[in-house]
Amino acid sequence: MEGYKKCPYCGEEIPESATKCMYCTAWVNEPQATTQPQPRPVQPQPQPMHAQPQPVRQKNGPGSAGLVLSILGLVLCWVPIANVILWFLGFLFSFIGMFKRPKGKAIAGLVISIVCLVVLIVLFSVLGNALLESDAMYAMDELFNY
Repeated sequence: MEGYKKCPYCGEEIPESATKCMYCTAWVNEPQATTQPQPRPVQPQPQPMHAQPQPVRQKNGPGSAGLVLSILGLVLCWVPIANVILWFLGFLFSFIGMFKRPKGKAIAGLVISIVCLVVLIVLFSVLGNALLESDAMYAMDELFNY
């Protein structure tokens, strides 16, 4: 069993047969004890990737919802009641999203909802004219068939 002694430089306990301190790397059995121990080089610890500050990304929930609803309203413009509901909700959420940042999705939602409104107006006018003409043609057929 080996005894322990204290390092004259750092004061840690080391084996008596040690010639170099394993803590401060100083030579302990060197004839000239006046030399200063070599300090251990400090290795910089690599920082993990998640420790670096990330820029905070702002989100615009109403603007995103308005964009999605406007696109759905445009795609489903041929469904009679769903097109008006989706257009209105898309327009409403896009309008609310214009007061938050970033505004990109809200602006796109507004533009698409305006396009959807134009499509709805054209669609209703074409369908209305078709219904009027079909009734008029039917009434004329009844008049001339007597």
